[in-house]
Amino acid sequence: MRVIESPNNEAAQADAYWETLASALPSQQVYHEMSETPVTDVDALSQLRANIETLADLQGRMSFIMREVKYLMKV
Repeated sequence: MRVIESPNNEAAQADAYWETLASALPSQQVYHEMSETPVTDVDALSQLRANIETLADLQGRMSFIMREVKYLMKV
């Protein structure tokens, strides 16, 4: 008999794994010049997540610009 796990359970297990991994990693001091508190302690996993979100945002903006340039080249 096979047990089929739902995707939500796998996602919850993955999140739990990353949280335990993040607790084991040392935190780093991060400097943000324009922030209210310029020096903060951030663990590597949360910094990675923030970087991925920033990259996704920049990729969306760049794809919009590329669509506009292609449209202007057709006109």
